[in-house]
Amino acid sequence: MTGMPDLLLVNAGNTRKKVYQDLSKSFSAIEPPFWAALTAGFLRKKGYNVSILDANAENLTHEETIERIKSLNPRLVDIIVYGQQPSASTQLMGEIISLVKEIKQGGLNIKTAVSGPHPSALPRRTLIETEADFVAEGEGFYTFLGLLENKELSKIPGLWYKENGKILSNPRAEIIKDVTSKLTDVAWDLLPMDRYLAHNWHCLDDLGSRKRYAALYTTLGCPYNCSFCCIQAPFKAHSYREFSPEWVLNQIDILVKRYNVKNIKLIDELFVLNPEHFVPIADGLIKRNYGVNIWAYARIDTVKEEYLEKLKKAGFNWFALGIESGNEGVRKSVQKGRFDQSNIHDVVKKIKDAGINIIGNYMFGLPDDDLDTMQQTLSLAQELNCEFSNFYSVMAYPGSRLYGEAVEKALKLPNSWIEYSQHSYECLPLPTNKISAEEVLEFRDYAFDAYHKNPRYLSMIERKFGIEARKHIEEMNNHKLKRKLLGD
Repeated sequence: MTGMPDLLLVNAGNTRKKVYQDLSKSFSAIEPPFWAALTAGFLRKKGYNVSILDANAENLTHEETIERIKSLNPRLVDIIVYGQQPSASTQLMGEIISLVKEIKQGGLNIKTAVSGPHPSALPRRTLIETEADFVAEGEGFYTFLGLLENKELSKIPGLWYKENGKILSNPRAEIIKDVTSKLTDVAWDLLPMDRYLAHNWHCLDDLGSRKRYAALYTTLGCPYNCSFCCIQAPFKAHSYREFSPEWVLNQIDILVKRYNVKNIKLIDELFVLNPEHFVPIADGLIKRNYGVNIWAYARIDTVKEEYLEKLKKAGFNWFALGIESGNEGVRKSVQKGRFDQSNIHDVVKKIKDAGINIIGNYMFGLPDDDLDTMQQTLSLAQELNCEFSNFYSVMAYPGSRLYGEAVEKALKLPNSWIEYSQHSYECLPLPTNKISAEEVLEFRDYAFDAYHKNPRYLSMIERKFGIEARKHIEEMNNHKLKRKLLGD
């Protein structure tokens, strides 16, 4: 379609440096905003003219973004607040607030909306802070359809708006249950597909291929409810739905054949869950023999040895495992799986024996953590010696149960949204029941260094991926994060 867009979906820019500090130069990923492409595809099928402006991928300032909006002159602009993981939407909100206000001050006579996980968790506050005309609570598909159809505002599901200075809202739309038939189109063609960049660890065996990258969901929602996770904010509980294997394979066909994509992230909170879903996808990929390099999330208690060889053959070269803590009691306190240390060692060994690499995800500062239990987590990580590790300090993200508990207990929460960023200068994690936020953050940064500078780890990287991969990790290790909380 040509002409003035009915809807312009904007993925805000001006955030990478603030969120990742110097790591933004070459180590952090630049991920396609899949949710924007899915929303655009849905509305395009309904006959509307939709465009996407990925200001993040194009590294646009707010001023440049506003100039682009002016040139496109859409009926409605939606600032879509999605990060590279569900929790990462919150850290973007400071820039979102600034962008919406600058759009208003720029004299654009265009209605503005804000949507995504964070706005769904705190819709009233988002409407007040951003001064947007609308906030979409929930998945947003039918909210934006209602706006484009010019329905009476009071009848548009999931819509927050103001009328005569009063904040009004409507119940959110029912989630789309049959996602395969209702969400048939992904508007990859509206994205600058040559600008995306895979995670550095994802391409340790071929760092030059990082630009051949895309990310997509094969399921929506999550069947679990870990207390630290905010994934349920846009979906709500018990909302797990699967796209058909044929739908998934069709999207991968498009990515490989049309855009020369090699590296694929499956965004699903948990891909390795239902064999009836993931086995046909693996079979289809084996038949196609594309040579793709895929990473997906798995859990210790969902990985089954009988499927590992097939998944590896299909191109699943990386699993992201949520191990979280090296202390079983700490894990149980946040409802993270029914598995003990022996299960962890056993599953990790089986995955590695199948030739699949692991990025281990660990958390410091869970409610029952102290310095001893956090050391247990670091020690476990070093014992497992996975090919990469993410170390997170615990945040009470809006939309998570931890956030509600923190508010109830009057714990110190961040004053600005950028303080929710794991890698930012302003990062402010939660204190635990036993130690301070400063101690949590200091240990997290120490653990990241201790792990990735460990000679045993670096030798393994060189042995598996070559000297260039080791040099890349060593260069990454030279970028020390500065922390306001620690007096930097």
